[in-house]
Amino acid sequence: MKLYYSPGACSLAAHIVFREIGVPIELVEIVVARRENFSPEFLKVNPRARVPTLEIDGETYTEVPALLTFAASLRPDAGLLPPLGSAQLARCLEWLGWFSSSLHIAYAQLWRPERFLPPTSDSREFIESARPIVERMNREVEDRILGPWLLGDRYSIADAYALPFYRWGNRIGIPMAECCPRWAAWAERMLQRPAVREAIDTEKLGYESFDVKNSD
Repeated sequence: MKLYYSPGACSLAAHIVFREIGVPIELVEIVVARRENFSPEFLKVNPRARVPTLEIDGETYTEVPALLTFAASLRPDAGLLPPLGSAQLARCLEWLGWFSSSLHIAYAQLWRPERFLPPTSDSREFIESARPIVERMNREVEDRILGPWLLGDRYSIADAYALPFYRWGNRIGIPMAECCPRWAAWAERMLQRPAVREAIDTEKLGYESFDVKNSD
């Protein structure tokens, strides 16, 4: 299996989960900041020009919720996906869907306005309106963290998906540790997990970009 990723993108979630389950994959770096996702070579792999993209036996699969669920299913004993039929499974999938359809879209409005507007549009007002949306959604995450992990006492694929968004908040200048102390404490716990640190080190993200205590 090949996982196409861009350092620090939402593909970090899939990268983390594959390391958590201990399934070896080939990593292929596609730097979105250099528009490598629009290269002819990558467009042959994924015409949508998005990461993460997972390639299995020549077939490609996309969308973070799908890849996280698939990866967790490869090693049920790792416990990253709650049992079928459980209320916790519904909550886990709810987090995945909301991150994908709401919080991620707010960042796309901020960083990728061309996805939403005609080519000749003035995007300044559209971009400026995105930050308050991100801040409101960050508060929602903060209010919903009632335990050590997003599902309470159970670590899951939802936690892997939440980490890029915490880092992105710092990237756009939101003091996450001050605005979202429970989410910041959660991030500290995340950065103590070996699989998370391995993914961060491989992607060369730098722990300072997470701006949490005790990260070194």
